[in-house]
Amino acid sequence: MKTVTFCFATHNHQPIGNFGYVIEEAYEKSYLPFFQLAEKFNIRFATHFSGILLEWLIKNHPEQLKVLRSLSESGRLEIISGGYYEPILSVFSEHDRIAQIHKLSALVGSSFGSKPSGLWLAERIWEQQLASSLFDAGIEYTILDDTHFRGAGLDDNDLTGYYETEDQGKPLAIFPISKALRYTIPFAAVDETIAILRDAATEKGNNIITFADDGEKFGVWPNTFDHVYKDGWLEEFFRKLEENSSWLNTMTFSEALRSFPPKGKIYLPSGSYAEMMEWSLPSADAVLKYEAFVRSLSENKEEWKKYQQFVRGGFWRNFFVKYPESDHLHKRVLNVSDRFASAKQSLKKSKKFQEAYDHLLAAQCNDPYWHGVFGGIYLANLRHEVYSHLIASETAIDSFEKRLSVSVELSDHQANSSGYVALKNTYFSIFIDPSRGGAISEIDYRPKAFNLSNFIDRQREPSHEKLTTAVESGSAESPSKSIHELVLTKEKNLESHLIYDWYRHGSFIDHFLSKDAKLEDLQAMTFLEHGDFFKANVVPILEEPEGMAGVRFRHRGNYFINEVSHPITIEKSLRLEEDSNTIFASISITNNSDVELPMRYGSEWTFGMLAGDADDRYYSSPGVSIRSKKMNSTGEIHNASELSLTDEWTGFTLSITADQPCTFWRTPIQTVSLSEAGFERVYQGSIIFALWDFSLKPGESRDIALSIGVTELQTHALH
Repeated sequence: MKTVTFCFATHNHQPIGNFGYVIEEAYEKSYLPFFQLAEKFNIRFATHFSGILLEWLIKNHPEQLKVLRSLSESGRLEIISGGYYEPILSVFSEHDRIAQIHKLSALVGSSFGSKPSGLWLAERIWEQQLASSLFDAGIEYTILDDTHFRGAGLDDNDLTGYYETEDQGKPLAIFPISKALRYTIPFAAVDETIAILRDAATEKGNNIITFADDGEKFGVWPNTFDHVYKDGWLEEFFRKLEENSSWLNTMTFSEALRSFPPKGKIYLPSGSYAEMMEWSLPSADAVLKYEAFVRSLSENKEEWKKYQQFVRGGFWRNFFVKYPESDHLHKRVLNVSDRFASAKQSLKKSKKFQEAYDHLLAAQCNDPYWHGVFGGIYLANLRHEVYSHLIASETAIDSFEKRLSVSVELSDHQANSSGYVALKNTYFSIFIDPSRGGAISEIDYRPKAFNLSNFIDRQREPSHEKLTTAVESGSAESPSKSIHELVLTKEKNLESHLIYDWYRHGSFIDHFLSKDAKLEDLQAMTFLEHGDFFKANVVPILEEPEGMAGVRFRHRGNYFINEVSHPITIEKSLRLEEDSNTIFASISITNNSDVELPMRYGSEWTFGMLAGDADDRYYSSPGVSIRSKKMNSTGEIHNASELSLTDEWTGFTLSITADQPCTFWRTPIQTVSLSEAGFERVYQGSIIFALWDFSLKPGESRDIALSIGVTELQTHALH
């Protein structure tokens, strides 16, 4: 009789910082009913929980853990390890990779009574050097997409087993996931999956077919709960696996390793699943060209079938190109990681050091580093949680290293030629980019571990081309469609909200606007820039007088009137005092031309306050009645010297105070992006311009001083 072995696995993960009610809903709709059904059938399978989710499960549903342990002890369920916080392992240090794996393997071992031998690789992001890292972490095998294997030149007939690979002589077994099954399970009729498995059966019975994919597709993805459970898809699937057990053997991966030899040796190209490699192309234009190229090639079905394996998209690391915010976060994590790695051995043995290092590992959770059909980097709460852990770890390593209470230093860890300036005291960590005219990329309020600059700019996404054809979430869409095929939207006419930023926002950015520029021009990002300072590469001058630290920039640039260039000089500085909750900024503008220059100067400060429409996040200004105070409001205040942003949820007020009256403009950054449930509009942050109108005679200067202070609320809601 012809037989075949089927290795079946689910990957279950919730990002750090996800809302508790979202995780609970995923548990009720996916994790709980899936394992309740699996327990009833005599099948063998595997599952992976990220450490974040397994920790949540242990705390919130210990009764379910007992069920999983019973399945594991009976040999019917294999628990797979991975990076505890679900990082993209290849982009972090060897030391951090192994620490992530050891941490999850230890939790799996204590929870289920056996050491895991397999590893789920986050988003199946593969780079060959991972083989030695996984070996050193005690891992015997991992599971990758057949896309990886096809890219190495293998064909369908080669993908019916597992292979060996190695790095530096350290071996690793790798199983290829069937893309065909990723699309039939659970979206097509069960018999389609059974037919694929039957076609792979042989008289020798030495073929292995692998399926491994997100557990959330069984109940959480759009329209899947009714399809998978109420309509009985999963129960039918498990029943037919059991009914066909005479020729269809379900087996865990560890059992398959012991039962079958590898099909051979292979080295795989860097990559991921096909959709991820498309998303990771570094621009919207590149993605759209790639999609058009694929459509063109696939019109000839025979030729496409023969050669499609050699058509590949991008490389995951190019998300650092596509999203500068991701690149900034990544390089910040690498910098702090280096400091932990080089700490004294005596420090590393302490409990406090390990707790601080764990915060660093948590900051490596992959979700806010990229974007595809999930919210990813566009979800402010996910970015906030990662930054909170990063800030906590950095504050701790500063303490371990006994750094000065106020300091300034130039770092080259931003992986660009100019590096960045780090200005710190007990209240703030400020990161300044000389390549952007001395703009501030990040302001951390350390007592609350809160990145005040947590926002992402608006950019064109290839998915925006589909907005006009999207249907509202909850409509009667076919349950047989994968999340990669559905085009849903949470709100009508989202295309009317598309605005694209033509420069990177931040703080302490110098703008020169037209006299007739209006708030609406900032809101729509259509204002004309009359200076070139926001993109100038400036040289930092570091200053550390006793009890304070600062950085100063001086740049001679151009101011344009009617397309005529006039030389002007900007000298500006930032200063922190020891144990002060205020940032001091100064700007001096000098007219170096021989004509009088009328000017409208704007100092930009952009902050991310997490919630645009919440009543407990709002603007205020002394003596001014603001009609719409929420963070997602647009408005202007004339002849004012102070504008405040209050976050009652976290418990602080941030105030911008000018030494001379100005006009304050404010407008939100709201992105249009994809999540599992479709397109959505997301508040990212608030842009504030402090504006002054004046005229400078030849040789004349104008000095402006600003202070940015954070005060904690004495009483605020406890959450």
